[in-house]
Amino acid sequence: MTTETTKKGYVISVTNFDGDPDRVAVPLVLANSALAMGEEVLLWVTLEAVKLAKKGEADKLQPKSFPSITSLLESFREAGGTIGVCPPCAKTHGVTDGDLIPNASFMGGAALIERSNGRHSAWF
Repeated sequence: MTTETTKKGYVISVTNFDGDPDRVAVPLVLANSALAMGEEVLLWVTLEAVKLAKKGEADKLQPKSFPSITSLLESFREAGGTIGVCPPCAKTHGVTDGDLIPNASFMGGAALIERSNGRHSAWF
């Protein structure tokens, strides 16, 4: 009898940015926790949260109760997490290919649905 171990994987969506930095930190903490447990994580940023995928923007946020957004994103990247960026939202908020942080790429709705099939999801 053979047993196959499969990673569950998680899709965590973030919609907030500068309104409340703690609302940005919480999904990043959860994403980092899942990565530390050996799971795969896709962070999908949409609405104003696309700014997280733009170089230098995370430096503008300092949560009250958590580590800096910059350090949480760096830990996420180092642990192998990926970021999918909503293309129309990126256009609205001025995020371009040349602006993206290393582990981010544009990901439309169809690609998100395909990638998230069978994964657990959390929306913030």
